[in-house]
Amino acid sequence: MNKIILVFILLLFVFSLVAEEKISFSGINEFEYIYRNRKIEYRNYFSDKLTLQMQYKIFRSGLKYDLYHPKHDKFLDIDNIVNEDEIPVFLDNNEKNENYFDEYFLQIENDNFFVNFGTFDAVIGSGIVTHNYYDEDFNEDHRLTGIYEQTTFDKLMLQIFYGTMKNKNDEDKKDKITALDIEYDVLGNLTTGFAYLMHLRNQEDLDEKNEYSQRDILSGRLNYQHELFDISCEYAESNEYDRYDDRKIDGRAFYSNLTTYLDKFTVIGAYKNYLNFDSEISDLPTANHSEESLYDNWEPGLDEEGIMGEIQFVPNFENEFILNYAEGWSSDFKVRQSDFYSEFKHDFEKISLKAEYSQLEQMNKSFKNWKKEITPVLSADFMIGQFPILIKAEYQYKEKVQGTEIKSHYEPKLQTDVSYNDYSFSLTVENQVGESEDGEDGELWIGGELAVTVFGSTDIRIFGGKEKGGKVCRNGVCRYQSEFEGVRIEITTSF
Repeated sequence: MNKIILVFILLLFVFSLVAEEKISFSGINEFEYIYRNRKIEYRNYFSDKLTLQMQYKIFRSGLKYDLYHPKHDKFLDIDNIVNEDEIPVFLDNNEKNENYFDEYFLQIENDNFFVNFGTFDAVIGSGIVTHNYYDEDFNEDHRLTGIYEQTTFDKLMLQIFYGTMKNKNDEDKKDKITALDIEYDVLGNLTTGFAYLMHLRNQEDLDEKNEYSQRDILSGRLNYQHELFDISCEYAESNEYDRYDDRKIDGRAFYSNLTTYLDKFTVIGAYKNYLNFDSEISDLPTANHSEESLYDNWEPGLDEEGIMGEIQFVPNFENEFILNYAEGWSSDFKVRQSDFYSEFKHDFEKISLKAEYSQLEQMNKSFKNWKKEITPVLSADFMIGQFPILIKAEYQYKEKVQGTEIKSHYEPKLQTDVSYNDYSFSLTVENQVGESEDGEDGELWIGGELAVTVFGSTDIRIFGGKEKGGKVCRNGVCRYQSEFEGVRIEITTSF
């Protein structure tokens, strides 16, 4: 690994010597400081991520170096560890000082040909077969390190790649992925595709020999576009032999989407059917508006079927209506989900109002669990002088039944975003009324973030306070955040 990185550094140096005037360099530096208020006092975290890229004619190369002191694990719940003597062990295992080359690549590209040596993302079709990328919100790295090649002909697109990725159970071990994908343009508005992928999971045995469970996937897809409708469907079958359990597992996945255009109406329908397709490399469409799995800790693709329907109605430039409903279930109907979402938006001359309502219900009969979330939202977007302002009010109700125990509570939330030129500020206040597993009655979350752009190339974000977690949208950026209390400073510079 170190030898490969050294080769990339030498290539950067050689190109800079032979092409002084034609070569171009660019980069991004991301610095983050976190002070987090937890059981352990004075816990400070620093990180810096430097990305450098070089471009010379059809060649591009790059490196990314990460430095953590120590690495912050936002999902490590220190406050709920009962035995405080165990806290140092958790910190040593999850929040260590680290520094490493996170990414390195050499690319060659022209109009019909692209090849990448090193680190790369990869996706086949809708992502059912594989979608290898780094999910920053959940700190999951499924990128590949190896070789990727894509060739485009008149009507044919071919991509082939081989790479290694981190094993989901042990980051020190590597899995291997080999894939071939062919897409053919049949009629201009009709394309079809076929793919084969082999995933070798590292399963090191007691004799310290590297053995792999092999998972083979075959898939086909079809996309058709018409002036009145678009339709796409994809089907995949997998076969896996697990060496540990000495058993063969067959899986399948099917997803289809239909969008119809009827004057001022747009009608969308989707259907999913997954069985034994719970793989870390797959990015299965949820076919619901909330993007939620069937139930908490339910592995996507393990066993689920569902449908979704959506109607969008835009009668004029001032109004917009959306209705979306989805149902999902397991094959034995013991795990169920229903998801409803509606939206109405009206643009006045100087203000835009939007009303939203969502209701999510999930049930697991095996554990006698049932829960419901009802979330009405009202937001207003307007200008006061040169200040764009967003005011958003949410009043969420949550109810959960576990066995014979019933808990319910409200979570009212108010958010205000104000902008002026290169400055924007967001303030969120959220309160809990009633007890739940996530907090006590009367718990209050108040957090504010200031976002500033300086010198035209540096973005600074400073957050302070307490946030409940979940999907958070502020100052034009949406992220998934875990529960947090403290200070977070992010400085991103492009050059």
